[in-house]
Amino acid sequence: MLTVLTIIPIVALLICLIVLKLPVTKSGAIALGLALVIAVGFFGITGFGLAVASGKALWLALFVSLIVWCALFLYHLVSDFGAIDVINKNISVLVKDEFVAFLLLAWLFTGMLQGIAGFGIPSVIVAPILIALGFNPVKSLSAVLIGHSWAVTFGSMGAAFFVIQGITKIPPDELGFPVWVFNTVTILMTGIGVCFVHGGFKSIVKGLGYVIPAAAVMSGMQFLLVRLGMYALGTLVTALSGLVTLFALYKIRSKDETDEKIVLYKGKLNLLQSAFPYALIMLLLVLFQLIPIQIRNTIALSFDFPATATTLEIPHVVAPEPNFNPIRLFAHPFVVLLIAAGVACAIYKKAGVWDSSVFKNSISKTVKKGVPATLALLAFGNMSLIMMDSGMMVYLAGKVADLTGNLYPIFAPFIGVTATFLTGNNTNSNVMFGEFQRAVAYNLGLSQAVMSAAQSIAGGLGCAIGSTIVFMAALATKQTDKVPFILKKLIPLVLIIAGIMGIVNFILINNYPIMKELS
Repeated sequence: MLTVLTIIPIVALLICLIVLKLPVTKSGAIALGLALVIAVGFFGITGFGLAVASGKALWLALFVSLIVWCALFLYHLVSDFGAIDVINKNISVLVKDEFVAFLLLAWLFTGMLQGIAGFGIPSVIVAPILIALGFNPVKSLSAVLIGHSWAVTFGSMGAAFFVIQGITKIPPDELGFPVWVFNTVTILMTGIGVCFVHGGFKSIVKGLGYVIPAAAVMSGMQFLLVRLGMYALGTLVTALSGLVTLFALYKIRSKDETDEKIVLYKGKLNLLQSAFPYALIMLLLVLFQLIPIQIRNTIALSFDFPATATTLEIPHVVAPEPNFNPIRLFAHPFVVLLIAAGVACAIYKKAGVWDSSVFKNSISKTVKKGVPATLALLAFGNMSLIMMDSGMMVYLAGKVADLTGNLYPIFAPFIGVTATFLTGNNTNSNVMFGEFQRAVAYNLGLSQAVMSAAQSIAGGLGCAIGSTIVFMAALATKQTDKVPFILKKLIPLVLIIAGIMGIVNFILINNYPIMKELS
């Protein structure tokens, strides 16, 4: 009975979005209502527990909304002043093959951005560029979401990797190898996934000649970085190596077609003026990483949340969470986005294209899209935190482990994916189930490092369908009505890749001592 009840909010959310095609805000509200009734009526969450869960959800909504609002403002600013158009036309000049441009941007450029920032930034920056290049909006959004998901665990300068390592207490040098193995799978499969999104099996056949060599170089580069203990660069440098490889392959194969002199497009703005705010984002995010961590952690705003427990005979206890999800001045992307927007305004004034009415219109568009975004984030956040703090998610995961027994490693990635689908964040997924996955491996006498690695990489893959990330991407491109179609396209792809990961997990976890020696 309880097992069925735990999946009702998840199933209801999917039905509302994909089958009934209800708006995101309404779908989130329905799922939240169901989660609330079940948590109170059957899992014994108290009024105090609900207040704490809602407080966390409110804070998380603010955390993400700061990014959403600033990303929206920057997007409307560069779009309304014509900078996006200049960037798009120059991409077409440099890469004439639209398929290669699609693959390069959606799979590798998003990975570079994820390596630096994360938090949905790759999707809100790259999806508008693809759409402006003339690609179908659903294809564009789907491609950047699946394309960036390989980069999450070592993304944000290794943030998710350090989270799963900290939760499980597994030494990083022991965790690094299986993370690399699983990430090799997702690098290859998400590249193939982007090809499929572009044009089905025909595009996969065309893309394999690019994806396989690039994935091989990326896997080798990431292995080297892991062996050197350079986990913070595990995504950024890996993505850069893939981007260089793919671009070089394109140039070699199109040499006869590209011998003519390249003339960059220039409108009222040139390419440097148009792209500089985005280049500045990457530069600032790297520079912020050079600030001593003590300073970055000190200049921050956060709240402490107390412990809670349900009223069941065996209560589900939620540990106190001091310094919950801090907003750090020199680590949160909203600061960088605001600086980039300010610099963009200065560039437009100096170039003589400034128009105060255009600026006001950009603000108006931001407010119009930002308010419903924040409301939706509140609904999704409350649903996720209520399911977490009431013990619903842990209960469901435990039932899956009991039913599958020694075959559990095959199903383990689906738990990581599901948790990220609900929370929209691999860090939250790892916090929810990192220790659980390690404990299951321990009880089954299997490698705890391999199971923990599978959890984190699967959680990263889940970012392709993560509720808040999908909504942010759709919002940034004014395509919120397309969310059902995006999920309908992506969920089967994510489940297929998760299934492949499960098979790899089963093989690796049962042969880990041998594999470890080979590494």
